[in-house]
Amino acid sequence: MSQETFVVINRRSILGFAAACAGAAALSMASIVHAAAYPEKPVTLYIGFSAGGPTDMVGRLLADKLSQKLGQTFVVENKVGASGVVAANLLKKAKPDGYTLMLGSSSTLSIVPYVQKGIQYDALKDFTSIALVASYPYYLVVPADSKFKTFDDLIAYGRDKNNQLSYASAGTGAVNHLAGEWLKDETKINALHAPYKGDSAAVPDLIAGRIDYALLAGIVALPQAEAGKLRILASASSSPDKGAPNIEIIGQKKVPGFEAEPWNGLMGPAGLPQEVVTTLNTAVNEVLSDPEVKAQLLKLDQYPFSGTPDEFRQRIKDQSARWESIIKKANIVIE
Repeated sequence: MSQETFVVINRRSILGFAAACAGAAALSMASIVHAAAYPEKPVTLYIGFSAGGPTDMVGRLLADKLSQKLGQTFVVENKVGASGVVAANLLKKAKPDGYTLMLGSSSTLSIVPYVQKGIQYDALKDFTSIALVASYPYYLVVPADSKFKTFDDLIAYGRDKNNQLSYASAGTGAVNHLAGEWLKDETKINALHAPYKGDSAAVPDLIAGRIDYALLAGIVALPQAEAGKLRILASASSSPDKGAPNIEIIGQKKVPGFEAEPWNGLMGPAGLPQEVVTTLNTAVNEVLSDPEVKAQLLKLDQYPFSGTPDEFRQRIKDQSARWESIIKKANIVIE
């Protein structure tokens, strides 16, 4: 091989290598640009509950902050019906491009599939878990003039076979219904369930003494307690960091492991691109770390509940196992 031939071949090799590198760099740059471009247009956020409720208020706060952070409008659409099932079914059918999302609730994802017949989605297989958002504890409340001054008073009375208690919930299959059955089972009290259409709907009968007790969200319970109309006996919080201060926590000493905290998280359809999941998860966690957002959530007695997509999936698994067990034991079914 002559020196001239070698130079030509070597030059071709170098040029070929350079072209390959340029092509790879172009592909890599295209991927980066694609990932960085999301979102390029407004994003729809489904909320499966009515405007003004706890999930809706958190969802609207989140949508507003994500709009500011990501530079595109996140538009809230309330798709109300069947404890979030209507919204979930719509999300399942949506294109997995990141432009249709849902703020899923603990009831929609980890209770409804086990208590309602004919559910057409699987919370783990049909959706992409993006980010946990917020949670809030229930408070065990009684009428202000109730003879039950402490948690122990209530339980002692309910354990007497000659006595019968009644407790209210936001409806059959609601988190506070299942929590009520769980508490009843653990403490061996006699208590009848009285379902209402939401926490607020139970308040008049509680105040009047027609119902003995209930586990209610803080946004409902705390104002009534401050007004002297209800008395808080205990909290179903998982931690002293969540909930109003100086209130006994049931799960710490009274019923170890007991906690009742509805939660919500950002979901997408199954098959959502990883770069979209990463962008949204990072944005949500940054939003939740903002002191202003924490203060706004606290006004609703809600608490940031951030984490990774894998932690969100595990939360769904753990909660589903817990509530399914309680549902089966109490034989709770919604036709």
